[in-house]
Amino acid sequence: MAALRRRLAVLGHWLAPRHLFQALVILSCMARDWATDGGLPSPLACGQRPMGFCGRAASLAPDYLIEAVSRGLTLRNFLGAATLWSPPTRAVLRPWDIPCGVPATPSAAARVSLDESFDDVLLASARGSIDPWAHPSLDLSLSDLYDAGFAHSLEIRDPDGQLIAGLIGIAVGGVFTIERLFARDPEALARGVNHLAFQLQRWNFALIDVPTPSELALRLRCAAMNRAAYAAELAGNGCGGRHGRWRMSDDLRRPTHLGASLRAAS
Repeated sequence: MAALRRRLAVLGHWLAPRHLFQALVILSCMARDWATDGGLPSPLACGQRPMGFCGRAASLAPDYLIEAVSRGLTLRNFLGAATLWSPPTRAVLRPWDIPCGVPATPSAAARVSLDESFDDVLLASARGSIDPWAHPSLDLSLSDLYDAGFAHSLEIRDPDGQLIAGLIGIAVGGVFTIERLFARDPEALARGVNHLAFQLQRWNFALIDVPTPSELALRLRCAAMNRAAYAAELAGNGCGGRHGRWRMSDDLRRPTHLGASLRAAS
């Protein structure tokens, strides 16, 4: 029943008058591209297509997807088909700037971790979601990227150990792209990303790419970056990053409790 509701919601999204013309244009582009060899398109060549649509995804294999992400392409579902997109603008953060964007307001969060409960975060982000861009097959591809050491989860728990917020992202070079998120406590998620930023500073990451529109992007006061600038960031930081399982450093200089004032991190 939940799957049926999700399909109907997605169909209703694209049949709405404000989206129907775009959907028809995208379907036309897909029909023209179907006979191509399946090679990865250039994001900078997709500027004239609606919403940054770049073409179909020829594969969901980890090596194909990592190459796509490294070029600035985002994997999305479009009416059941895996497709590649390059948004005209992205919401981004520099890891060393993020503490300025997190307000010191109350939160139930008590503990943050990395790569401890990937499947739980993925399930929580999918449960109840009516995101037209999501699809179970894409979630499975994220699991494959986790097994390959490129996808990672951030978990935020309350004092009882219950998962109250989290996200999943892909790390390519020195850029971390958030792909899924959920928050029963939105402030807790913002605090968790603050902790993640401290860790990414240590690992010399250059950029965090935040989904937009989203409440998280608004809370963190993300900057806008256009397609060309984002591609340049990926190219300039392709040799950085950190492969394999992630863990928060025990000696990381950050607030000892997520509800503490951010002055403890200065």
